[in-house]
Formats: sequence, structure tokens, C-alpha cells
Amino acid sequence: MSLSSLLLRNCRPLLLGLWLLLAACSGPSRQYQVTLVHMNDTHSHLEPVAVNLAIKGETVTAQLGGFARLKTVVDQMRAEDKELLLLHGGDVVQGTLYFTLFNGLPEFDFLNLLGLDAMTFGNHEFDRGVAAIPAWIKRSSFPWLSANIDFSAEPAIAPLVKPYLIKEIHGEKIAIIGVTTETTPQTTLQVGKVVFNDAVKSVRTQVAALEAQGINKIILLSHLGYQQDKELAAKVAGIDIVVGGHSHTLMGDETVLGNIGLLPETVYPTALTGPDGKRVLVLQAWQWGHFLGRLQATFSPDGEIEQFSHKAVIPTGNSFMHNDQVVQPGTPAYQAITTALEQTGVARIVAEDPQMAALLAPYAGQVAAYRSVAIATAVDDLVRGLNSGPGPLAADSMLAAVPNAQMAIMNYGGVRRDLLRGSISAGDLLEVMPFNNTLVLVDLTGAELKQALEDAVEFLRIKFGANEAVMPYVAGLRLHLQLAAPKGKRVALLQVRSADGRFKPVDPAAVYRVVVNTFVVEGGDGFGLIKTASGFKSDTGIVDSDALRDYLKSVGTIHKPVEQGVILLPDHN
Repeated sequence: MSLSSLLLRNCRPLLLGLWLLLAACSGPSRQYQVTLVHMNDTHSHLEPVAVNLAIKGETVTAQLGGFARLKTVVDQMRAEDKELLLLHGGDVVQGTLYFTLFNGLPEFDFLNLLGLDAMTFGNHEFDRGVAAIPAWIKRSSFPWLSANIDFSAEPAIAPLVKPYLIKEIHGEKIAIIGVTTETTPQTTLQVGKVVFNDAVKSVRTQVAALEAQGINKIILLSHLGYQQDKELAAKVAGIDIVVGGHSHTLMGDETVLGNIGLLPETVYPTALTGPDGKRVLVLQAWQWGHFLGRLQATFSPDGEIEQFSHKAVIPTGNSFMHNDQVVQPGTPAYQAITTALEQTGVARIVAEDPQMAALLAPYAGQVAAYRSVAIATAVDDLVRGLNSGPGPLAADSMLAAVPNAQMAIMNYGGVRRDLLRGSISAGDLLEVMPFNNTLVLVDLTGAELKQALEDAVEFLRIKFGANEAVMPYVAGLRLHLQLAAPKGKRVALLQVRSADGRFKPVDPAAVYRVVVNTFVVEGGDGFGLIKTASGFKSDTGIVDSDALRDYLKSVGTIHKPVEQGVILLPDHN
């Protein structure tokens, strides 16, 4: 045996021992990377949705989203990382005819095919009452999570829901905690015996339980809204990433997305510092499948995010409209559009996945048939907003359906989509007002009416932010609002239309007959006073969407509303 061989043989145990010693001393040294893909507030939008973009000063209509395109993008992302984590931030259902006609079942088939890993409850998951939820959960091949919803009094649901999920990805454990907005009972009213606990306290409890198990990479899957997500992240230590929903927040580069007419609220992601000094990333993916978020985060061995990168996608179809004409492929105009989209690095023309398209086809055929019969024609785009869109028309229709009412109040949240110029079908109206509320006559004193409106304004300011002009829709009523005034003193003037058509001040002591919907009469959207009012109440049995259908059918040609029911007064400093 040679001298070198002898030395090697004798030194092998020493070298092995040295290697083991070094490994033990160094501990877990490798960085850990996770790819996170997410969506939220898809609201039964299984098909693409027409969205107006602005490209080089011209309005161009593109088709965004659609689950067949989402499937293509997710598959492409999985080709890069087969262990990516796919999450949904809640509000899977409610918003289109797919939900109205098929009771939410197709939505979960589509999420199954996407390979979803987990979702949290949105408030609209309760729109059909708690009785609908077990079937949806059982149809899902993924878990439903919520740490702050107590289902213990609903035994058909309680065993099906967990506060968190632990996944092993690339050989390490990562936890996902679910949380749902505490205001769900005020916005949905179909929660049965379900209790919504404090979100901060509930999440803090679950983080502590996970850390006790040695898990140091924690994702919060939230349906609280962007502002609330930031507040929670600043209060609860141990959270690394917040994947949000509820507020439909578009996040991204304003300069880049502005080139196609999209105005993000903030950057993607929002980087914050938690109470423990660790970095926390807050994410959200806009709405309706228009945006698919993608984040790659690199963790240190002790569970801190050291670096991150992102590559979100806005899945876009390959057909476009300009000036009511199809933009032909191969033309300079078409090239200009596709180039502008490509330059964003986010908007991407995506082909439809054939498997997902085949799953959609039988449902889409029934929806198309329902949409085919026109009842009216819109001359203008009826876009939701203050004194505009379908909202004021809905309030007008309530007065037309219940002529013995003096005024009508329609809650802002009861109107769910725009009506764009062109033919309007009964199917469109079921998407505008999908909740099957009936119209209710109530008697309120002038003082009660004013207080009810004050409460509703405050509720909407809390929900949507003080800078958003989001108000109830009214008919036969006019209110002047001073939003800079203190809470309870914002209704500066309140008038009712008299028999001669003129508006006169509301008398605090007089009794007025008001038509509202069943959601409002139960205190929804901040109208708690109407629920507790002791005056006359009578349900007419008239469905709100039927009233709107009959009204628009009688009018025939629909223009933008011109009456200013809600007038915002300038702030006085």
C-alpha cells in the first residue's frame, strides 16, 4: 500500500468527524425560497370581462381574466416551480349569472382544476346563508381557513374549517392562517349563529401556536381589506406575508400601469416592518381574476424575509375594440396595443387552457341564452359612482314599483356592476342586483331619516376610506353632505320631493314613508337605525331586480342619470 493511500485511509474518520462537527455548529445554513401565487375577489367571474384601457390617449376595450386564461398562467408558473403555493383571499362567489343560476358550484370546480392550495372565507361566501357553505367546502379539493370565525354553533360547518394549514414546500414547513372581516354580519346578514371574533387577537393566538411548533414562516391569508391588513401586520409579530382581499386593491407600478390606463393604489408588494422588527410583505390581486399575483420570497434560516422578487400577470385576451370596432390583427393599431401591453411587463396576452374552456362551455351556453333577450338599451355607459350608474336608476325603480312611498334609499353595496352602453338584458340586471332582496315600506320620522343616513355615511367611510365618495343612492330625496364635518353632523341639508315636484326641507317631527330593501331594513350597510325603528314596516314581496327590470323596460332607452340626489359640499378649512 502506498504512503498516500495509507494516510487517506487513516484520515477518513477524522475528516468525516470534522465535517459533521462543522455541520452541527453551523446549523441550518441554506436559504429557503417559496413561490407564492394568489388571487382574491373573483366573484364568480368565470369568463373574461371587458375592461377599458387607455393606450396612447385612445380608449381600447380588452378582455381581462377568465379562468381558462388563469389556468394557462398558473400552469406556466408551475413549470418554473412545481411546488408553488396557490392561494385565494376570499369572495369566490357572488357577482355574475354563474352564481345566480348555478348556486356557486362551478366556481369551486374551477378552483379545483387550478390546483388551489387554500382559501379563506370572504363575506360573500355567506350570501346564500350558512346552509349553502357545507356543500361548497365538500366540493372543494382544498381547505377553507379562518382563525377568527367561530362555527361551533353550526355543527354542519365546524368540522370542515381549520384556523390554519401547514404545508411542506421544498422540504420545509410553512403555515397559512385564514382571517375574515369582522363586519361580515353587517354586510351580509346571512351568518346564522356564526360568530366573528377580533381579527388581531385571533391571529396572534394562532401565530403563537405555530411558533410553539417551531414554524417560523407564516403567511396570513386575509379577507380584511388592504388598510386593515397593514394595521394587523403592524400589530402582530411573527407574520411574514399577508395575502389579502376584500378591498379589491390594484397594486403595481403607477408609471408602468398608467401607460395602459390602470391606476394602482400602491406598489406591489407593500413592504412594512412588524412589531418584532421583521419585514412583512402585504399583497393583493385586484379583482375578478384580472390580476394574478406572484411573489418569490427568500427566507433566512431563522425565518426572516431577506429578499423578494415579483412577477404578477394581468391575463389578457388577443381581441380588442376601439371606437366600437374590432381592431384587426396585423394592423398598426393592433401592433400598438400589443406593444403597449408587453411593455408593462405585467399585462400578457394569454391563450385559453382547453381543459378549463371545456369545463366552462356548458355553463356559458346557459348564461348566454339568459343574456340574449334585451329589455332596454343604454345610450351611455352607466358606471357606478356618486349619482351615476345603475344605482340611481335602481332607486328610481323602487319608487316606480311602490308609488305610495315618498322616497327610496338603495344601499351602495346592493349595486354590484356597471351597465355599459348597448343592449341590456334581464341577465345583466341579475348581475347588477344579485341578492334577491325584496322591497320594504318603512315609516321614519325626519329625525330618524337624518340619523339613518348619517350612520350609513359613517359606515361607508370606514369601509372604503375617507377619500372615497361612496354614498347610498336615493330617489325623491336630496341630501347635502359636508364630509369634513364631525361624525353625526355631515348631513348639512335634507330635502324631500313634494307633490308639485319641488324639494322641501325634511321636517324632523314629520313621518315619511320610505321604500328600502330587506338588506337595509335588517340594518345592512350601516342602516342599523332602520332595523330598530318602531314605526310601520311592510314587505311588498317585490324583488328589487324585478323592479329595476320593469322600470328599464318601461323607459326603453336609458341615459345617464341627471338628478343629483347626493350633493357633496366643498370642505371649509
